[in-house]
Amino acid sequence: MSNRIKVLSEDIANKIAAGEVVERPASVVKELIENAIDADSTRITVEIKSGGKQLIRVIDNGLGMSREDAVLAFDRHATSKVSEVEDLSQIGTFGFRGEALPSISSVSKVDMTTNTPDGVAGTRIRIDGGVAKSVEDVGRAAGTTVSISHLFYNIPARRKFLRGTDTEQRHIANIITTTAMAYPELSFSLTVDGREAISLPSVTNTYARSQAIIGDTLMNQMIPVTFEDDFVRIAGFISRPEAARIARTHQHMFINLRPINSRLLNHAVYEGFGSLLPKDRYPFTIIYLTIDLDQVDVNVHPAKREIRFSNDSFVYERMLRAVRLALQSSDVMPQFETDAPIISGMTPASTSTQEGDSVSIPEGPVKQRVQIDLFTALSQVPDASSKTWEYSPGDSATQYAAADADAASAAESNTQTADPGMISLWQLHNAYIFAQIKGGLVIVDQHAAHERILFEQALDAMREESGQAQQLLFPVTLDLMMSQFALVQEHLDLFNKLGFSLKLFGGQTVVVDAVSTLARKGSEGALLQNMIERLQDLPAADLNPAERIAMAFSYKAGITKGVSLSQQEMNALINDLFATSNPYASPSGRPIVVRSPLEEIERKFNKRS
Repeated sequence: MSNRIKVLSEDIANKIAAGEVVERPASVVKELIENAIDADSTRITVEIKSGGKQLIRVIDNGLGMSREDAVLAFDRHATSKVSEVEDLSQIGTFGFRGEALPSISSVSKVDMTTNTPDGVAGTRIRIDGGVAKSVEDVGRAAGTTVSISHLFYNIPARRKFLRGTDTEQRHIANIITTTAMAYPELSFSLTVDGREAISLPSVTNTYARSQAIIGDTLMNQMIPVTFEDDFVRIAGFISRPEAARIARTHQHMFINLRPINSRLLNHAVYEGFGSLLPKDRYPFTIIYLTIDLDQVDVNVHPAKREIRFSNDSFVYERMLRAVRLALQSSDVMPQFETDAPIISGMTPASTSTQEGDSVSIPEGPVKQRVQIDLFTALSQVPDASSKTWEYSPGDSATQYAAADADAASAAESNTQTADPGMISLWQLHNAYIFAQIKGGLVIVDQHAAHERILFEQALDAMREESGQAQQLLFPVTLDLMMSQFALVQEHLDLFNKLGFSLKLFGGQTVVVDAVSTLARKGSEGALLQNMIERLQDLPAADLNPAERIAMAFSYKAGITKGVSLSQQEMNALINDLFATSNPYASPSGRPIVVRSPLEEIERKFNKRS
């Protein structure tokens, strides 16, 4: 029997490693930016074309490399940051594995120029698919420029899984802005297809940098967090409860200025708010932890975003206390009954990002978030002379004929409805609609039902470019985060087709001049803001852009739980629901209609047929 075990070639090994290090263009940008920071750069410029699939270029003014170091840098496990085993317990740099450059060069074409401050001539290296093509002298100032072109050109299977240009561009922008939050003293910029998309000049503190990235509106709703003891120093900002988000993705955590993902710390922040957060809402956080290097292990995964603490419970407890102390010190929560003695004995530390860099937290007005209320509750069924009810039914709603056969039979048998064309419906807890059907009972989730209706109406409007706009007497101005502004830019055409009229200005400002007629008047600003937040959390891989816009719109513009509906409104809603292509499931797959057979009801009363 022949031997089956063989040693992989260097080329295959590098391509396998690239699968862990290089997931998408944003991964390349992350690795190159981190190298630039490790090289003591003060100015980092990123240029991309076609969302990074065609070109990624990162330019820095750091220490650069000598000719020998530049050549060696593309060898696997070659690094300047670790030399002994003991160094792994004291990692204070971004890079240390020596995997990034060889992994990137194995799946792309690389052109790097570099020079040291005292170098007579710089060095230019060209690598194609992991194979060095040339090494030559070149004139350039101190620093390094790395150009990555045709990413995954030699692995077509990986390249076809890349997302659209706008999606990849958005991921790159998120990498840059997240890193920039931890390094306000550095200058960052992003140029997309020759157009400057991000410009973040150096500032003196983390507040000013965060303000530039997430905008004045949200920053005015942030509460400073400061805590320090012998074990850890915590500083940063948490949002007020009313500014909490619908997703967990807006939680920025940094350990010793390294962006990390930590479910442990995110849970500690969430628990710190206790019952102050609205249901299914999560605080926006920007928090920096400084801890001894030997107390945290960043050597968990090649991406270096996962970390382990030597003592999880210590870190969790201090994060929990830091959040509660911040809330107690603000006007959000006067006191905690459970552990107020512990918290009151603490002395908050000054907010800082690095030694001696204290953050000044300016006072500002807190803007309350507007809650969407699509309908005005009616206490009784209006007669013919009453004001027109709020719900706007579809074209066929005047017939009030439910498409469901059971509901139709109920309409024929019912003689006590307010209108000869309506079926008798009941509302439970202003959330569910009950109707008697032949052989039992049917229950309709009113929010899910209206979500399905609006989803299909929005899709039709964008597909046929028939969305009607209602001009606003007073335009609504939204101050968005950089990532949200990029999202609006990406889908601006679809917003217009739906009926929104948006104007984009500098500084992440969007002005809403007109809204879709499907939206309720008076909720324009809150609706668009919430749509954008919802849009960020919808899976781009499973939906096309129009479906994502329609889902975000329908979820936020639909009837919510707690809205009282009249008989006419309920009948029109049911009629419109059964006129859709799928009246039994919401766009996200949740059930809309639940049937309860009469036999099942009788069993609950111990009745026998």
